[in-house]
Amino acid sequence: MGKSNIAILMATYNGERHLEEQLDSLMRQSVKDWTLYVHDDGSTDGTPALLARYAASHPQVRVLDYESQHGACANFLSLLRRVEADYYLFCDQDDVWDPDKVRMSLDEMRKQEKEAPGKPVVVHTDLLVVDEQLQVIDTSYLRYTHLNPQRMDTFAQAVVPFVTGCTMCFNQAARQNALSRPATAATMHDAWVTAATMSQDGVVALIPRPLVSYRQHGANAVGAREVSKVGLGYRLRHLRDIIGDNAAHYRMLRQWGYGSPLKFVWQRMRFTLASHFGQ
Repeated sequence: MGKSNIAILMATYNGERHLEEQLDSLMRQSVKDWTLYVHDDGSTDGTPALLARYAASHPQVRVLDYESQHGACANFLSLLRRVEADYYLFCDQDDVWDPDKVRMSLDEMRKQEKEAPGKPVVVHTDLLVVDEQLQVIDTSYLRYTHLNPQRMDTFAQAVVPFVTGCTMCFNQAARQNALSRPATAATMHDAWVTAATMSQDGVVALIPRPLVSYRQHGANAVGAREVSKVGLGYRLRHLRDIIGDNAAHYRMLRQWGYGSPLKFVWQRMRFTLASHFGQ
């Protein structure tokens, strides 16, 4: 497979309902020098036919045919292993991109690469939280979820997933680093690439502007949750899930050399207090 300068990686599964809007938003990008690589994970709806139609009429769309990966994380990482490029962007099947998303991401990427030559670099953006009809729920996903990337600017502090995959742009150095170890403990593709980058003292830079309309429709692989409405009752009812999620995140960080569980718990408590009390 030939090398592309910019590779957009899309993993699909039964996404027919909103996929066309996402593909159309890619076609409206102000930067045109990219290739979209798609792998479908065994859809039973009209997704494969829709992808075939777009690939037939748009030469920059390439649908890769290989075995099912059984899940979004594995599917995205399978694309990352197969595609050679200078820069990568993950793309979900059900969002809508701002026309300048690719351009602004690459501008920030090149700025960061100039300041940190040779380093793995991840650039990410804020998002609009929207409903199924693209009506705005909140103009800032980071505010909506009480995620402040400035509180996680070192690997030791990266105790929650804070980079959303559909906003990411990362360079070849970040890709090579992420693929240097088996992703046996990966919780999601975005968290894996971010942890790999931070573990090597790489750069994770935020564009504080929403460049993706992040559609919430009840079938999201992850989705957005308004933290201000998650009270003590919810936490107690879902305590087992919360503990399980934190344990899984710690296991992933450990695969990249994170320290003791006590260090993780301490940093996690600090993050929670800061998120709720603005410290």
